[in-house]
Amino acid sequence: MEYYLKDSTLIIKGDFEAVNTGLNGGRARVKYLFNKQVPRTFNPPDPREFVKEEALKLSFEEAYFGLLTAVKMEYLQVIENDYLTAFITAGVSNGSEFRAKVGTINIILISKVRLSETALLGAIITATEAKGLALLEKGYTFLGTNTDAVIVAYEIASKPGLENEERQEIPYAGSSTDFGKKITEAVIKGVKVGLELRGE
Repeated sequence: MEYYLKDSTLIIKGDFEAVNTGLNGGRARVKYLFNKQVPRTFNPPDPREFVKEEALKLSFEEAYFGLLTAVKMEYLQVIENDYLTAFITAGVSNGSEFRAKVGTINIILISKVRLSETALLGAIITATEAKGLALLEKGYTFLGTNTDAVIVAYEIASKPGLENEERQEIPYAGSSTDFGKKITEAVIKGVKVGLELRGE
């Protein structure tokens, strides 16, 4: 896996099995994941088509998953913990109890270890619970915004000698598991720091 910023976009390149709750989401084997910064006034007629157009601009000829955020990439939080890397952009911009007027919390989780079907999907729940807990601990009275999204992915080993790593598998992602604890710790830290840097 490698990641970098280009034109206010976080780009993560590799070979992943991934699930995505965002625009054009679902489950797929993808080569790219991205989180694109858009203006706070962003309101295209078709956000899903916009994601496709951005992927074309980035010359992504292979499969991808993309997210959109109004949070500037200077506030991006990258948290590495053993075999887990979390990429978090957090903004709430004066949300109310049941909705945030403007803001998005995007969470991308990448595991170096293969995830079972249960762990791949369960990680979405654990990340969402951690996000809500972070907001409550910061004094907010809501658990997220209208446009929050989560991507969970694991790297598919393709180098010689990594066959044993491919056979290793994390079975579960609940908050009491080692993987779940790593997710919870990373998301809480990333959301809190990201909001604090933005003065939220």
